[in-house]
Amino acid sequence: MDFEKVNRHNLAARVLAHTVCPDFDFLEKDEYGKPYFDSEDHKISITHAGKYAGFMFTKKRECGIDMEEITERVRRIQGKFMRPDEEAFLADDLKGLYMLWCAKEALYKYYGFKALDFKQHLKLDYAPLKESGTLTGHIHKDNYKQSLELEYSFFDNYLILHTA
Repeated sequence: MDFEKVNRHNLAARVLAHTVCPDFDFLEKDEYGKPYFDSEDHKISITHAGKYAGFMFTKKRECGIDMEEITERVRRIQGKFMRPDEEAFLADDLKGLYMLWCAKEALYKYYGFKALDFKQHLKLDYAPLKESGTLTGHIHKDNYKQSLELEYSFFDNYLILHTA
């Protein structure tokens, strides 16, 4: 792992957060690793990939954002996150695989309590992919059930996706 690159990405996401919300205190992380502003009751999510960083915040609901650079590497791990009932996404090749991965990362961040299995607890409903659009994702773990709209956009060989 390239720690210098990870630290640079993390720093870029934090700078972005403080640029958008300059009056808030520094970002902290809770016991599950979810970021928050100690001085505000906003829900936030951060992401970074390649040369980009992303930040999202809401006042009244949880949120999740993820961004990924589209490369072949996702094929090595698709067995860890793709369910048999999500194989329709394979029609969109790498974009479909990244849609699944990105959506499940955003749902994981929304949930915020760790201990989610990407195949067992997270599901994405298929719809033909466009350059941007909306899909529906589901979190189902024990008694917790949530269906969420997810907005996405492909750009510069990247995918960014967030809870709506």
